[in-house]
Amino acid sequence: MITQNRLRKAEQRRPVSESEALLYLSQQATRPQVRRWLAQADSARAAYARHGEAPDWPPDALAVTGIRVATPVDDAYPEPLRHIPDPPLALYYQGDMAAAQGPAVALVGARRGTRLGLRIAEAMGRELAAQGARVISGLARGIDGAAHAGALASGVEGCAWAVLGNGLNNIYPREHQELARRIVESGGVVISEYPPDARPYRSRFPERNRLISGLAEAVVVVEASRRSGSLITARMAAEQGREVFAVPGAVGNAVSAGCHWLIRQGAGLVESAEDVLVELGYAVQDRDSPPPPPEALKPVFNAVSASASPIDELALAVGLPVEAVTGDLVQLELLGFVQLTPDGYIRVPR
Repeated sequence: MITQNRLRKAEQRRPVSESEALLYLSQQATRPQVRRWLAQADSARAAYARHGEAPDWPPDALAVTGIRVATPVDDAYPEPLRHIPDPPLALYYQGDMAAAQGPAVALVGARRGTRLGLRIAEAMGRELAAQGARVISGLARGIDGAAHAGALASGVEGCAWAVLGNGLNNIYPREHQELARRIVESGGVVISEYPPDARPYRSRFPERNRLISGLAEAVVVVEASRRSGSLITARMAAEQGREVFAVPGAVGNAVSAGCHWLIRQGAGLVESAEDVLVELGYAVQDRDSPPPPPEALKPVFNAVSASASPIDELALAVGLPVEAVTGDLVQLELLGFVQLTPDGYIRVPR
C-alpha cells in the first residue's frame, strides 16, 4: 500500500526519473490504490514530480533480456492508450512500439473456434497485414493465434502485436511461446501491463482486453459465444469510441451466437479484411485474385455455396455419382476451397 511514510523514506534514496517512479508504484500497489492516490493530484506527472523519489529497483525487475518498459511520460508509450478511461500505469514490451504506423485492427474470438473460423481469422489477419495494417490480438488459443499466424504469413514486418494477460516471462498458453518469439523477430510487439513474472490469473484477461481494443481503431469478432470474453473486448471498444465489427456464422452454431448478437446491437457485418478497411475509410490496394480451383473440380466447386449442402444434394446438382463428388470435395478441402461442417460442405471465403 502507498503511504506517506513510504514516500518519506523514498526521499532518502537516490533520485529517479518520473517514469521510474510511476513504474515502481505500479509494481508495489494494486490498481485501486494507485488510482485513489493519483486522484489526489492534478495529474500523474504533477504527482510524481511532487514526490520525485522512489526506492531502488529490485535487481530482477526485468529478468528477460530485451524487455523494456514504457510509462505514460515516455515517448514509446502508445498514444491511443493515453486516451482510454483506464490507461495502464506501465507497459512491459518486447519489440519496437515506436515503429507503429498505418491502420490498427484487433481480431479476437473463441478459443475453441471452428476450422472455418480459424481459416477466416488467418485469412483476415494475412490480408490486413498485406494491406499495411497492424493486427492486434491476445495470443490466446483459437482465433487469436490464427490471426497472429495469418499476419506473420504475410511477410510484412511489424504487422503483429500481441497483448498478454500475464508477464512476458510467463507466455500463456505455453504452446504459443514460439509464436510470441516469431512476432518479436518479425518486427512486431509483445506487450503486457503486468511485471515479467506475473502469472496468467483469470481476472487479468478482461483487464487485458481493454488494451487490445484501446490500441486498435476497430475490433473484429470472428467467432464468439454469448458468454465469450471477446464480447467484453467489443463492449470496451464501443466505450472507447472504437468501431466494432463481427463476422456472421451459421445459424444455430453456438460459437457464432455472440457475433450475431453484436450485429443485432449495431456492429458492422464484415466478411473480409477489405470490408473492414473500407468501413474504416482506408483505400484498399488492388491485389492479385486467388487462383481458381482446378478445371476438373469446378463443377463440384460451383455447386457448393455459403450454405451447407450434403454430399447427396451436391451429387444430384452436378449429375455425378456420390463417390466421384466425394473425391472432388476431399481435393477441394485440401486445397482450401471448401470446408466440411456437421450439415455438409460450405465454400470457404477467399
